[in-house]
Amino acid sequence: MVERSVARFLQDATREQRRRPDIEVVLALESPPLLTEAEAEARRTIQRFFANEAELAALDFRVNRADGLGSLQFSIPFVLVALLIAGAVYLQVGVVSGAGFLEALVYLVFITIVWVMLWDPIELLLFDSYLIRRRIRALQKLSRARVTFVYPTSPGP
Repeated sequence: MVERSVARFLQDATREQRRRPDIEVVLALESPPLLTEAEAEARRTIQRFFANEAELAALDFRVNRADGLGSLQFSIPFVLVALLIAGAVYLQVGVVSGAGFLEALVYLVFITIVWVMLWDPIELLLFDSYLIRRRIRALQKLSRARVTFVYPTSPGP
């Protein structure tokens, strides 16, 4: 019942209003008023949709966290070895010669490897997790939102 682009718009609008504890979704329909039962069913459908989306986002959060921790678990030993090598090379860099330049280059390569190995876990555990948590909160708020139907008023004779 909820089109993806509309759901995305509602989610983004809700994230912008993150300080408000509750929100209201107002649907303006250009049709004759729905029966009370139809309105109630539409409300339940909308709320179920956003509750399901919140559950999927929570699953995405758990997968993201597992991926980040797995990536970190793999990268830490590699980073420690690279740091040891870079530290040993750094102690030798003081020599100004062709060999000193080569050692400095090796040092920079290992420092770059350290950065690359740590970037994925940092991105997953800090940045992506933060954005997913914001999405979950917005979807949960939408699943609890009050849904109001508004119909056009008939023009007078």
